[in-house]
Parts: sequence; C-alpha cells; structure tokens
Amino acid sequence: MKSLSDPALSAVAEEAIKFYPPKYKNLYRHWMENIKDWCISRQLWWGHRIPAWYDAEGRYVVAATLPEAQEMFNAQYSIPNAQLTQDEDCLDTWFSSWLWPFEVFKGMSNPGNEEIKYYYPTNTLVTAPEIIFFWVARMVMAGFEYMEEKPFNEVYFTGIVRDKLGRKMSKSLGNSPDLLGLIDKYGADAVRFGVMISSPAGNDLLFDESTLEQGRNFNNKLWNALKLIKMWEGRQTPNAERFTQNDFAINWFENRLNEVKKEADTLMQQFRLSEALKTIYSLVWDDFCSWYLEWIKPGFEQPIDKAVYDKTIHFFNELMVLLHPFIPFITEEIYHLLQERTDDICIKQQSPAGNVNPIITQQGELLKQVISSIRDARNKNQIKPKDTIQLHIQTASSDQYKAIETILSKQVNAASISFTNEIVANTIVVVVEKDKFYIESEKQLDSASLKEDLLKDLEHQKGFLQSVLKKLGNERFVQNAKPEVIALEQKKQADAEARIKTIEESLAALN
Repeated sequence: MKSLSDPALSAVAEEAIKFYPPKYKNLYRHWMENIKDWCISRQLWWGHRIPAWYDAEGRYVVAATLPEAQEMFNAQYSIPNAQLTQDEDCLDTWFSSWLWPFEVFKGMSNPGNEEIKYYYPTNTLVTAPEIIFFWVARMVMAGFEYMEEKPFNEVYFTGIVRDKLGRKMSKSLGNSPDLLGLIDKYGADAVRFGVMISSPAGNDLLFDESTLEQGRNFNNKLWNALKLIKMWEGRQTPNAERFTQNDFAINWFENRLNEVKKEADTLMQQFRLSEALKTIYSLVWDDFCSWYLEWIKPGFEQPIDKAVYDKTIHFFNELMVLLHPFIPFITEEIYHLLQERTDDICIKQQSPAGNVNPIITQQGELLKQVISSIRDARNKNQIKPKDTIQLHIQTASSDQYKAIETILSKQVNAASISFTNEIVANTIVVVVEKDKFYIESEKQLDSASLKEDLLKDLEHQKGFLQSVLKKLGNERFVQNAKPEVIALEQKKQADAEARIKTIEESLAALN
C-alpha cells in the first residue's frame, strides 16, 4: 500500500483535491502516513470473486476466466485440461468501490473511450467522513495508479444527523423520524429546507422539527407573494409617471439581488450551503416580500405600471432560479405560473450578477430604518394607520431623501414631507442616526411617553458607546486587529456619539 498512498497523500496535502470542511485533511493525512497492508479477501456471499484458480493439490494461477486459467495452468505446470476450482472468497467491498470513478465509464475495461475522456476526472464527491479511508482515500489511490490522474476535484463531507439530545439517530434508540410522514405533514420542499438551513458545512446536524415548520411557512410566503402579484396582472397600464415613482424601489431591489447573487455564488463554491440558503431566504422574506412588494404595491383598485409589473415578474423569476437547488418543487411550479413557459427551471442558468451600487444599498437601509421608526412612533402614540401626518425632516444631507421621498410618504401615510433646520414644536420626535423626524398630527401629543422612549434609547446608546470605547481602549485588541476592524469600531463610536447628541437635543426640545 505504501507506493499507492504517496501520490494520494500529496494530492490532498497540496490541495489538488480540496476537502470541505478542510479539517478532515488531518484525519486523511494521519491514516495515509500510517498506511497498513490491505487484506482484500472477505468471506461474503456477494461481490467480485477472487480470480484465483486451484487444482486438487493447491497449485494455482490467476486469470479472468476458466479457459484462460486452464491455458495458463498448462503452460506453467504442463497439465492440460486440469480440473480447476475458483477461489470461493470475494474481494473486499472497497476493492470494488475504489474503481468506481473510472470503471463506471469503462475506463479500465475499455480505456480511452469517449465517455471516460469526457467525464474523468469528476467534479465533486459528496460522502460521509467515516469512510474517508475506506472509500475516499482508496478512490484517490486507484485514480493515480490506474488512470494516472486524480478522480475528482473536491470532496464535500456531510455531517451526521442527530436528535435534539445530540444522539446519533439509530433504530435501537428509536429516535429517527419517519421521513415519508414528515413529507406528508410538511411537504418535500419544507423538509429539504429544514434540513439544509440547519446543516452547517461538514458539521453534525441537530434535527429539530421546528425548522420544517419554518420551511413550510417560507413556502406559504412564496405562494402568497405569487397570488398578490397575479392580482395585479389584469390592472397593468402604461404610465411613465408611476414607473418613475417606483424607480428607487426597482433600482434598490436589483442592487440587493446582485449582492446576494455574488454572495451566494461565493458561499456555494465554498460548500457553505446552509449559509447560502439563509442569505437567499433573507432576500426573499425580508427584502422582496416585506419591503419591495410593499413599496411598489398599487393603491386599492389602482392600476400598476406595466414596466413595474414586468420587472417584478423578472425579479420573482430570478429568485426562483436562486432557490431551485434548495426547494425544487414549489420553485418549478411558481416559475411556470408566473409566465407561459417552454422550458423548465432545472435547466435554466442563473443570469450573471450586475454591478452593486453601495450608495443605493445605504439609501435602502436608511429608508427601512426611517419607515420602521416612524411606524413604531405612530403605534406608540395611537395614531391610526389611516390618519395622515405631516413629516418634517431635520438633516444635514437632504439630498439623500429625494430619491426615497415618494416611497417614504406612502409608507408612513404622510400628507406632506418638508425639510427644516429648526425644532418643530408640539410634534413627536423620532431620531434615526444623525437625523430627526418631527411627526405632526392632529392627535394630542403624549410627551411623557415620548420622553420615556427617548430616555431608554439614550441609556442604550450610552451603554453601547461604553462597550465600543472599552474595546478601542484595549491595547491588545488595537495591536492585533485588522485596520478595517479598527475603522469599523471607530465608526461605531462616531455614530453613537452623534446619536446621543441628537437624542439629548430632542429631550431638551421636549422639556
């Protein structure tokens, strides 16, 4: 085995073959550096019979067939037509399996054929870490020995599925769920989602049925989004003005889609499948369903611009292609319900990611923060959603609100938005980063409640600032941290200080 193991050991050590997660390289190296002789004989009923042929006196030859064995026996022992019996034992199971990457394509029995030239070496092997030596290492050894080339480029090791107590699932413990029962209860896609989102690369998976419920809820979210968009199908109208109003929403989501495409592609290449699914899940649930669809949704019985509708269909298609490897059934169904199709999603290539504009990303995050904060303030002050407000914004950079002003007005039900350099009396004050938002309403202002909220926020910000200052005051942290990490902490300090100042000014105005 020693001469077989050296090339196979070098291939993994030098990452000609990459392991995911890489921690298993150490286990592989330990086994290969301490290689033992391989006993290939097994007393099994099924398998490849050992090709040794014996006469009554125990003399033998090795041949593929009986006629070949008799011819060889005669040549070696000068005994024609000897009565020969094949060895009854089988080759070791893994001795057959180590030939798999190339003999599937007849690479040994029909060398140089078109299939072996096209398919060998393969791309990725997915297997369990407990058979690294029994199968993975031996396939690598056989590849270099018989094909003079590695059998695959990467090996992805899955984790063990365990129960909530961390025990390996087994028949004896009776802790294995009925998979078909789970599929009947939640749906196949929900089961796939639940398992994959809780399965960090190469680590064990603690199975919890609640993740399957999350998968079912996600599928329902997709279905409800489809129903909402299809309701707009018969209400399309060409309207350039309406498209312009939704211009930011479309640009922002396209920007987010491009961001996630790039991030998911990187994660998939690194075999961080659960992280890729979480990233796409957040894009769909939060950005697409919770924000984008709300921003472009037409009013009650109002039309939607055809260009906006078409772009939304395009986005939904792109999301289905992104999700398809994880939840193939509902994505295929939605893909065909969105538009008339002549192809299937399973053979559709993801369109390449475009450029990402960080300014649009920042504006989108600002818009979400402002909408959430103003809605929260409305709720706390019992201003009904149907009641309009006048919104006054005090900011040093009013330009950043111009692109989002229309959406902001619609989302917080503001009859008007204006910019001010002065404190607006008798209003509800909301602080977002360095900016102040004065909410003017016909409803009586509850200044006591507002003051209480500002004091809570002030206390939180001061505590946060202290934690940042403590970190920046730690010499070991400052010496060892990367420059970009230090810069991020310094930005946190500046933002917290600016926010504290803004809250204190708001409290002074209230008093």
